[in-house]
Amino acid sequence: MNKDETAKSLLAELEARLVDMEALGALVAAAHLETAIVSLCREFNLPREASNTD
Repeated sequence: MNKDETAKSLLAELEARLVDMEALGALVAAAHLETAIVSLCREFNLPREASNTD
C-alpha cells in the first residue's frame, strides 16, 4: 500500500474513532483527534466529508 492509500485508510479509521470519542463524552481527546484529522487531510490533500457531530 502506498502512502496516499494508507492515509485514506487511516482517515476513515480516525473519523470512526472520533465519533466513538464524542459519544463517550471524551471531548478534549476528540478535539485533539479532530485536529490530527484536519492535519492529515491537509498534508495528503484528502477530501473530508462533513461531520455529523457538533
